[in-house]
Amino acid sequence: MKVVIIGAGEQGYVLTWNLAQHPAVSEIVIGDWDLARAEEVKAAWGAGKTTAVKVDARDVDLVAGLAQGADLLINAVIPEWDDPLMKAALKAKTHYLDMATRVENGTIDDGYLLQIALDDDFKAIGRTALIHTGMTPGVTNTLAAIGYEEMDRCEAVRIRAGGYFKSEVPVQVWSQETYYIDSQTPTLYFQDGEFHRAAPFDGWEYVEFPPPVGKLAAVLHEHEECSTLPRFLPKLGEKGLKHMDFKLAGGEEGMKKAKILVETGLASPLARDIRGQKVRPIDVLVDCLPASAPKEEIAKLAAEGRIVDEGAYMIDLYANENEPATETFWVFPPNIQQVTKLIPGANRISYGTSTPAAIYAGYLLDGTVDQRGVLPPEALTRAVRLKYVEDLKRAGLRIARRSTRWL
Repeated sequence: MKVVIIGAGEQGYVLTWNLAQHPAVSEIVIGDWDLARAEEVKAAWGAGKTTAVKVDARDVDLVAGLAQGADLLINAVIPEWDDPLMKAALKAKTHYLDMATRVENGTIDDGYLLQIALDDDFKAIGRTALIHTGMTPGVTNTLAAIGYEEMDRCEAVRIRAGGYFKSEVPVQVWSQETYYIDSQTPTLYFQDGEFHRAAPFDGWEYVEFPPPVGKLAAVLHEHEECSTLPRFLPKLGEKGLKHMDFKLAGGEEGMKKAKILVETGLASPLARDIRGQKVRPIDVLVDCLPASAPKEEIAKLAAEGRIVDEGAYMIDLYANENEPATETFWVFPPNIQQVTKLIPGANRISYGTSTPAAIYAGYLLDGTVDQRGVLPPEALTRAVRLKYVEDLKRAGLRIARRSTRWL
């Protein structure tokens, strides 16, 4: 089977490692605008199966040509390019998978609505577009659906994602462009049967995550779960769902710095005329951020314990939103010390995002997922979701669950 991965950054690096080991995958094409970066991934994890190519992810015809005869096209670049890549998958008549969504100069919800509008097109060619398959969204949606369908009533779902990171060298664990754009987008949440938006960085609170993460500052944050869960969970049964929100948690100092960058416009994606040149401030900001240290150095420092990278994700479901959570899931991806033993130079975020996506990719390839159309994880069958949890555990993710029952 042939797989085409567009994007040779942190996510493409881990996806290629995973899929090169898949017994059904005979050919991988790794494409990136930076050919040298694609060649680096090929050299690291090619396993004799991989070809590196230079590609513009927005070029539908070019990507469709690469995907001719492929069984799966994966988006591992920024989510703004979901739309052209989905259209390339349709043109090549192949399955599609991504880890996030957004539309250029729009919101995550705008991106989701563009994606779901292609549902009939994917059904018409007998293919599946499995969207939002990373850690969050992805693992979070899957667990929320498992808990929801077991409850008689579920009035609220709240998701909290937190991490603690320290490093002596620069390590870029996620697209900073995506982070800052999400941070300044008025945050989607669901309340009383309707979608609403809160101001960026609203909802400040301190959340106590289980060890080793601990207490972190958290704010409402634009995220895919708030688009899809209120739309898809009721299809598992009407249970009175009236609230859904997502909060991102981290170090208080870093959160305050990000807020300043957003409020001053230094992270704005809107072009400004500066001395006769159209410039997006966010492009300047991202370009000025230090590049990640070489993967060999990251692996060495991580092995020596000189990089700390711990994270946890909490999914709370409430039968009554004014009472303690009825069902709680905790997810702990492997920390950087554990990850680097498997994939030198990778990190908790890249492993914790791309390995779950690779598991779902495998399900598309082997027919485990046989539903067609555009689907987020919570729309998959219960049998598929339960199998996925077992495969996550085999991949090193620790998952715990607590159920609260009144005596």
